[in-house]
Amino acid sequence: MEVQVKRTFAVPPPPCETEEVPLTVFDLVAPTYHVTVLFAFSPPNPTTRALLDALLATLPHFPLLTARLHRGGGRRRGPFFVTGRGGAGALVVEAEVSSELSEHLPLAPSPELARLHPPANTGLPTEHLLLLQINRFACGGLVVASSAHHQAADGFSMSTFFHAWTDAVRRNGATPLDRPLPYGPGSLSPRRPPRCEFEHRGAEFLLRDGAVARNQGTAVVRVDLSEVANLLLHYPSEFVAELKRRAQGKYTTFETVSAHVWKKITAVRALDAGARTSVNVSVNGRARLGTAAVPNGFFGNLIINASSGATAGELTTGTLADAAALVRAGIRAVDRRYFQSFIDFGALHDDGEEPLEPADEDEPGVLSPDVDSDSWLHLELHRLDLGCGGRLAGILPAKVPQDGVVVVMPSLRKGGGVEVFVALWEKHAKELTSIAYTMD
Repeated sequence: MEVQVKRTFAVPPPPCETEEVPLTVFDLVAPTYHVTVLFAFSPPNPTTRALLDALLATLPHFPLLTARLHRGGGRRRGPFFVTGRGGAGALVVEAEVSSELSEHLPLAPSPELARLHPPANTGLPTEHLLLLQINRFACGGLVVASSAHHQAADGFSMSTFFHAWTDAVRRNGATPLDRPLPYGPGSLSPRRPPRCEFEHRGAEFLLRDGAVARNQGTAVVRVDLSEVANLLLHYPSEFVAELKRRAQGKYTTFETVSAHVWKKITAVRALDAGARTSVNVSVNGRARLGTAAVPNGFFGNLIINASSGATAGELTTGTLADAAALVRAGIRAVDRRYFQSFIDFGALHDDGEEPLEPADEDEPGVLSPDVDSDSWLHLELHRLDLGCGGRLAGILPAKVPQDGVVVVMPSLRKGGGVEVFVALWEKHAKELTSIAYTMD
């Protein structure tokens, strides 16, 4: 794949007053890296000028995406965003690709895809929280790559941005939004007085002595980052339906598929029967909290990880329904009361007197006994439409170096179903492909 960069420039931040915005308690536990996603659109497509005009109209409504992230210092103890004219803006790269888009469909993990997005998470510092690369193929097809810093936005928020941008493209640069979306700690409503009904130190944050309450004593095994492979599993609708039937028909597609993949990954890891393994699921708090605690359209992070665990022996010898029940129980435990308690915990610690260090930090190159499963099934990304008659032909996360990451996405193939993106140690990844489609 030959990719020629034509132009690189920064979209300036909105010319409004500079403001320092502390990170919310949800931002503090979010990963500290950029998340890159590729969107492929078959021709015909809008011009690059039309895409940029729509982007310029959309970005002022998303102040965090053009902000600058400071790690603290001066009068502020903790990290904070700088929005307004003091922000960093967004980096945009325009590129041309000599090949036909059809030669690269369906999108699948490949080292060559790194040429289609701006370099992020390379160890080299970047001040931009949002980096975009617009790749136009010889046939007129497009791959739009977005790299957004996770502490600025979760997947739901980025989905809101993508839909607003594509809406503006179809409306000839006119955005349907009339004001910036709410963001920051001031948009979260703690109770008065705040009260914590759950212990968040040792769960989301380290204990005061720096220890983690769970998974203590887990041996750390480091591997070369190049040995973490990315693969894509396609489960057709019929396969998913059969999985759900075998799970007694009681569980959602995400719960069922996550349980199936968790069991398979644990099997190929060949863990000792007594070793503990967990599936960690990102739970969106928007529907749980309601508008009394979080305003409609809130932009940022509103995610807590739900964790369900078992021994490797229990998981691999148990039924699919048993595993799906564990996934569901973990998700349901992180309910409205838990989210409200977490907001209150943040309000009680917003003075910065006690540093809050996240308990779960994704560390590249470390083998994990766990699986981190994320659902993109309800983000509506498969409905993105640039107009002009082209269609969305592919969605794919870029290279993920963390072992055990799973993303469940709707399939864009004719037969439907789901696509399951998996990042796994290369030896285990090869074994997974041989059993991923077998039923227990």
